[in-house]
Amino acid sequence: MKRLLSLAFLVLLCTCVSAQKDLTLNLTDASITRSAALQRINDGLPVRIFFQEDQLPTGPIALDLKDATMREALDAILKNTVLDFIDYRDRVYVIGPAITIGTEFDAAYYAAVAERIEEAEPAPETRRGAANDGPAYIGTLESLGTDGMATLKGQITDQNTGETFIGATVQVENSTTATVTDTDGNYELKLRPGSYTLVVSYVGFGANRREVKVNGSGDYNIALGSSATNLQEIVVTETAADANVDRVQAGVQRIDMAQLEKLPTFMGETDVVKALLLNPGVSSIGEGASGFNVRGGEIDQNLLLMDNGALINSSHALGFFSTYNADLIKSVDLYKANIPARFGGRLASVLDVQMRDGNFDHFRVKAGVGPVTGKVMLEGPIVKEKSSFIFGARSSYANWAIQLASVPEVKASSAFFFDGNLRLTQRFGEKSTLILQGYGSQDEFTYNNTFAFDYQTMMGQASWKQIFSDKLYGDLSVVYNDYTSSQSDLRTLTAEQVDNGIRYLTIKPTINYEANEKLSVEAGLDINQYFVNPGERTRASEESLATESSLEEEQGMEASLYASADFEISERFSVSGGFRFTNYRFLGPGTEFQYEDGIPARGRITDSIRFGAGELIEAYNAFQPRVSARFRLTGKASIRAGYSRTAQFLNQIFVSDSPTPSSQYQLSTGYIPPFLSHNFSIGYFLNLEDNNVELGAEVYGRQIDQLWDYRDFAEVIVNPSLETEILIGEGRAYGLELSGKRKVGVLNGLVSYTYSRTERQIPGINNGNYYNSNFDKPHNFVATINWNPNKRNTLTANFTYGTGRPVTAPVGNYRVENGLFVPVYSNRNEVRIPDYHRLDLAYTLGKGYNKTKTFQTSWTVSLYNVYGRKNAFSVFYTQAPDQTNVANRLAVLGTVFPAITFNIETR
Repeated sequence: MKRLLSLAFLVLLCTCVSAQKDLTLNLTDASITRSAALQRINDGLPVRIFFQEDQLPTGPIALDLKDATMREALDAILKNTVLDFIDYRDRVYVIGPAITIGTEFDAAYYAAVAERIEEAEPAPETRRGAANDGPAYIGTLESLGTDGMATLKGQITDQNTGETFIGATVQVENSTTATVTDTDGNYELKLRPGSYTLVVSYVGFGANRREVKVNGSGDYNIALGSSATNLQEIVVTETAADANVDRVQAGVQRIDMAQLEKLPTFMGETDVVKALLLNPGVSSIGEGASGFNVRGGEIDQNLLLMDNGALINSSHALGFFSTYNADLIKSVDLYKANIPARFGGRLASVLDVQMRDGNFDHFRVKAGVGPVTGKVMLEGPIVKEKSSFIFGARSSYANWAIQLASVPEVKASSAFFFDGNLRLTQRFGEKSTLILQGYGSQDEFTYNNTFAFDYQTMMGQASWKQIFSDKLYGDLSVVYNDYTSSQSDLRTLTAEQVDNGIRYLTIKPTINYEANEKLSVEAGLDINQYFVNPGERTRASEESLATESSLEEEQGMEASLYASADFEISERFSVSGGFRFTNYRFLGPGTEFQYEDGIPARGRITDSIRFGAGELIEAYNAFQPRVSARFRLTGKASIRAGYSRTAQFLNQIFVSDSPTPSSQYQLSTGYIPPFLSHNFSIGYFLNLEDNNVELGAEVYGRQIDQLWDYRDFAEVIVNPSLETEILIGEGRAYGLELSGKRKVGVLNGLVSYTYSRTERQIPGINNGNYYNSNFDKPHNFVATINWNPNKRNTLTANFTYGTGRPVTAPVGNYRVENGLFVPVYSNRNEVRIPDYHRLDLAYTLGKGYNKTKTFQTSWTVSLYNVYGRKNAFSVFYTQAPDQTNVANRLAVLGTVFPAITFNIETR
C-alpha cells in the first residue's frame, strides 16, 4: 500500500561503522552549537548521523556528557527543539522534524532515497564499494523459463555485519526494470539473456554497480559497503509527482486526502463530495441539493462506489453532508465521462472511493466533535500482522443549527442522520486476503410539520483477493444493498406515506495480468440483479382523504463482460483501451400495457400482457468501447484524449427542482429505453517548478443519442403507466475546463473555471427545439488558497461562483370567463434563478510535533458563507393583489455559519 509520506530534511552522512556494542561518549563544552556537537560525535565514534544543518537552531548550548549513551547524547543535543531522531539501524541515526520522523517507512520511501543517492553519488571509479572485478556469470541456457526469460534471485547484505537490507533497490541501469528487497533482504528480477549493469542502492550505502552476464536463471548475492552522501529533500506521495502529465486515463481527478480536513466545510464536517466541487466540471445546484453534477449530467448519472458496492444516495440531511466517512477512506478518484471498462451502468461519471484496512500492528482511536456532528473511529489488529478491523460511526445533532436558518419554515424543521462502517481483513499467507465489510445509515427529515423524508441504506460486501504469481492476480466481490425510503404528507386531510426502494445483488470477478513493464491486461464480469419497489401509497391517518395504491415490484438483470489493456508504446506515447459488453433483461412478474398505434399516451391503453416470474419482458444489448491516450510533448507537457460509450439502464424518477431521497428508481422497459451516450475529451497538461505547479486545459463533448424527459405536468408517483408521462429524444453537452494547482509551499491551492452547456431536444417539448437541461450552468469558478506558515498551521479561503440554474417560470397571465387569472409559462427551462456565490474561511491547528504523546489533538475553525449571501435554491411565484406574478426567492441558508471542530487521536 502506497501512502503519502513527506520528509523535510536533507541528509549528511559521516564516517565509519564499528562492531562494538554499548558505545558511550564524553563531551563537555559550555558553549557549542548543535551542529558542531553532532559533527564531533560523528568524527569521534564509529557511528553515522543523518541531519540537515539548516534545521538545527544556531545558538550555542551547554553540554556535560559523561559516559553517555548515544540516545542520551542525542536527547540532550535536541532538547527544546522541534526535532527528534530514530535509531534507524545499528549505529545509524536519523534526525528530522518530530512531526514526520516517527512515520513508518515503506518500500516507496527507500526507492525515493535510492534515486536521490544515485543523483548525489560521485563517479563509479571513485565510489566506495562499487568496484567490480569483472562480470558475474549467471545460469545456463537450460535454466531459462518457457517464456525465454531468466529469473535472477539473491540477497542484499551489509559486507561488514552480514545484516540483510529491507527495501534496498535493485535496478537495471538505463532501464525501468527494478525491484525492492523484501523483509528478508531477498530480491527477484525477470531478465532476458544478456549483459547488464545492476545498480543496487540503499540509504547510507550509495549506489553500487555490479556487472552480470545472464545466461539463465540463477542466484546472485550482493554485499554492500557503506558510502557517505548528501541527499536532497525526499517527498514520497501515493501518486507520481508528474501524474498530471504522465497519466494515461482521460478525465480523471484524484482527491488529496491529506488536504481534505483543512478545507472550509459546512458545520465542520469533512466532506468528500463537497471537495469534488472544487474540481473543474463538477457542480451542484446549491445548498439543500443531494449529490453532484458532472459535466452537465444529472444526479443519478453518477456511479457512486464504496469499494465495489454502489450507493444509491450520496448524501445525508438532504445534501448538507456526505455519505462517506473521510476517516476510513484510502483513495478517491472521479472519472468524468471517459470511464474505464471495469465500470459501467452510468452515463456521466464514476466516483471510485476505496476504503482502507485497519492497522495490522497497533490499536488506534480517533474522535471528532463539531457543532452538529460527532464521529469516532477505532482500528487495530485482531491477530497481529494477520487480521485487522476498522470501525467508524457518525451521528448528527443538528436541530439547534436549523434554528439559525433565515426561512421560518426551515426553522420549524428537524434533521437527523447516523451511519456506521465496519471492515474486517484477514490475511491467509502472503497471497490471499479476505475482506468483509458492512455499511448502514439512517436519515430522518421533517419540514415545517408539512412533509417528511425517512431513508436508510444497509449494504454488505465480501471480497477475496488472490495473488497467483508475480504477474497474475485477481479478486472476487459479492455485494448486497438494500435502500428504502418514504415520503410523508403530514397535513391532516391529505396525510399519506409513499414508500419505495431498490435492492440489488452484485457479483464481480476480476483478473489482472501484467505481461511486462509496458503491458497490463484486466478482464472480468459485472453481474447486477435489481429488485425495484416503484411505489406504495398508504393513508397516514384515519381522517386522510388520500387514495391508497401500490405497484408491483420490478426486476432486471444487467450482466457485463469487460476487458481492457494499458500499453506503453514508447516513452512518449501510451494507450489505455478496452470494451464493455452489457446484456440487460427486464424480467417478470409484471404487466405490460398495449397502446393504440404502439405509442404510449394517456387514455390510449387497448390491452395488457401478463408475464410470469422470471419471464423475459424486454432485452437490450450495448457494446461500449473505451479508449484513452497520452502523448508526452516534453518531460513537462502532454496531450491526453479519450472516448467512451456509456449506457444506463437504471434511472431516478423526479419532476421537482432536485431529486429527493424518496425519488423512485425506474428500470428500462420496452417503452422506457436506456440512456446511451458518446463521450469525448482532449486536453493539454503542463507541469512547472519541478512538478509543484500543475496546469490543465480540457475540452469535452457528449452526444446523448437516447434519453427521455417528462411531459408538462407529469404524474410520476405510483403511476402504473409511467411510460405515458415520458417523451423520448436526444441531448448534448460540451464545455471547457481550466485548472491550476500549486501543491506545496507557504502559499498553495487551486483555481478552476468551467464553461459548460447541456441541452436536450425532445419532440413534444419546446416545439422540438433544443432547451436547457435542469442542470445547465454555463459558468463555474472555484478558488481555494492555503497559507501554511508551518506544518501545524493552515489558513484556507475558498470562493465559489456559479451561474444560476434554469427553471420554467410564468411570464404573464390571461383572464378566463370566471374572472380567474391563468399564468402563461415560458418555454422549458428558459429562465434562470440568480447566480450563486459564496466565500468560506477555515483555520486548522494541526497535530503537535511531540511523538511521545499518546494522544494528539487538532482543531479546525471555519466560517461557511462568510458574507451571508442568500443564495437561491429555487424561485417560486405567487400572484399579487393586482394579479401580477411575483417571484419569491427560497434561500435555504441565508447567513454565515461558524463552526469549531475538535479532533483527538492516538498514535
